[in-house]
Amino acid sequence: MQYLKNLYWKRWIRKRGAKLAGGLESLGKRCELFIEDHVELGHLELRARHVEIGAHTYIRSGTHLSLVSSIGRFCSIASNVFIGQEKYTHPSDWVSSHPFQYTHSPMTYNARTDMAVIGHDVWIGHSAMIMEGVTVGTGAIIATRAVVTRDVPPYAIVAGFPAKVVRFRHSPEVIERLLASRWWERSVAELKALPMDHPELFLRGLEADGAGTKARYGKLKISREGCAEL
Repeated sequence: MQYLKNLYWKRWIRKRGAKLAGGLESLGKRCELFIEDHVELGHLELRARHVEIGAHTYIRSGTHLSLVSSIGRFCSIASNVFIGQEKYTHPSDWVSSHPFQYTHSPMTYNARTDMAVIGHDVWIGHSAMIMEGVTVGTGAIIATRAVVTRDVPPYAIVAGFPAKVVRFRHSPEVIERLLASRWWERSVAELKALPMDHPELFLRGLEADGAGTKARYGKLKISREGCAEL
């Protein structure tokens, strides 16, 4: 019965222009997932209580979403990535870090939790790890196997353990204009009509067009109980 239920909802999601390869079984019992149109998710583990994923973002299989609240539009996330990895699961300022201290004991340990946030158009490489509480700015690139322990500026390329800025994708002026343009809110047809392989010309065309045409995306709510269109 559970198999048939999972298959039904996987197909239901597909018919609405999105993909959740693992179906509802990918989600933790208390997880609520909100996705826009054209989101494609492989076989993941979603343990976040509430996570929103923007249109056209794809995430490959093997990725874990833990303490993360949102992932923007047009993100490209490789396999075996950890987003929102917990930092405070054990006490570091007690006598011991072992949970025996508060197991079957009057003492309690309440771990602090901070949500990670991923901006728009972020590319995250294979096996990268982003710790809880980190904000990854729009347009950033996270290199393969990087361990990100602090906020990443927009359009920065970071690599290493811990991850450090290697360089920026564009000049400060172009970055400022890209962020101001909010191009990820435009329709895909409008974007593809512009020279996206030449940022300066792309921005000129976008800026000349004024407000342009905003994309209109549907949204789905997914939980272990089922799915709904919002």
